[in-house]
Amino acid sequence: MKKKLAYQWAGTAALLISSTASVQAADGFKLRFPLSGTLGGEIVASLPTEGWVGSLAYTDIDIDKIGGSDGKSLTLLKQAPFGPLTAAQLAAVPAVAIPGVGSFTAAQMQAALNGRTASAVGIVAVDYRQQIKQANLTFARILDKDVQGGKLAIAINIPYALSLKSDALFTGVTPTLTPLTPSAGALAPVAQQVAQSSFNTGYQAALASQWQAANVNTSGLGDIETSLLWEKTADKLKIVAGATLALPTGNYNYVEGRLAPNIGYGKYYTFRPSVGVAYTASENVTLGARGSLGFNTKNTENNVRSGDFYVIDLAAAFKTPVGVFGPHVTMMRQYTDDSGGQLGANRVSLTGAGVFAAFPIAAIGAGLNLSYMKTTDARNSLSGSFLQARLTKRF
Repeated sequence: MKKKLAYQWAGTAALLISSTASVQAADGFKLRFPLSGTLGGEIVASLPTEGWVGSLAYTDIDIDKIGGSDGKSLTLLKQAPFGPLTAAQLAAVPAVAIPGVGSFTAAQMQAALNGRTASAVGIVAVDYRQQIKQANLTFARILDKDVQGGKLAIAINIPYALSLKSDALFTGVTPTLTPLTPSAGALAPVAQQVAQSSFNTGYQAALASQWQAANVNTSGLGDIETSLLWEKTADKLKIVAGATLALPTGNYNYVEGRLAPNIGYGKYYTFRPSVGVAYTASENVTLGARGSLGFNTKNTENNVRSGDFYVIDLAAAFKTPVGVFGPHVTMMRQYTDDSGGQLGANRVSLTGAGVFAAFPIAAIGAGLNLSYMKTTDARNSLSGSFLQARLTKRF
């Protein structure tokens, strides 16, 4: 009997967390949804009649790249202007001597570059790594009054990043400037060379500054989420419907033109309704599926509105004498474009696959859930692996 209850408690809390927990807006190559998956051993259990459920989860997240639109490591187009030079910059332009061409005084070169402009577009390769160690504390209250033959529950999930460490490196060959305008006349070829030399130094310095800004080591509160759930069981079918509201409570700092990682997603809200079903195919086999939608408001810090998205989660749970095991799959697709950002449409597409296990801990009347998820395809998205341990208990 104790083993049965432990299974039930483990499943109940896991179900509530899967509806509320967040791991990582599309403007940061991520969307507010648990990329570690939302289905696991909980699909074999039903909600208790009433009472409180508490859970403490630890998740180790290892991001190994940012996937570009082709699924490979991200490359960016960097638009860079040159000029017009300020008075101080002009004053620093030296005399120039070019073998086989001639010698030119500082005054000549300053006159040749004065008021001239040009531009260039470079290709930047992004090598990005991020490690997050996160704890999630969840409390859920199962209400004692039935609604349409089902049970209601309310939950709150509080995430805290114990550490977030990122390492980035941006590399790219300095692009060639377009011809200076207006033309410098007879000195145009020489002025172009001097401008390109100056541009080379400034371009690489700006590139270094950007990737250095993406190297962060921090910790702090994440975005708190609240949920309302309804569950009904009919014969071999369990239905769970709910909605989650994610709040912008996490640490977030936006700097224009910088790829700066944050614990919080941004200064905006996300509303996520979902419907899940679990079908008991046999005494030892349960199949689960969940469909979720995500709707984002505009980020008030950078005026980016991440596009709306949907997620499909699938899982199969197999009961054994020692626990529940099985595979799970998550497929996330952004179906509307981002708006207001420098990266364009940037639709996120992500697929992940992994395994889970749930074990009863009879001594304390609780359950331990372990899960692993690995990204198999990531486009315009963070990509990596997720390892989670979750202890749950009914009170």
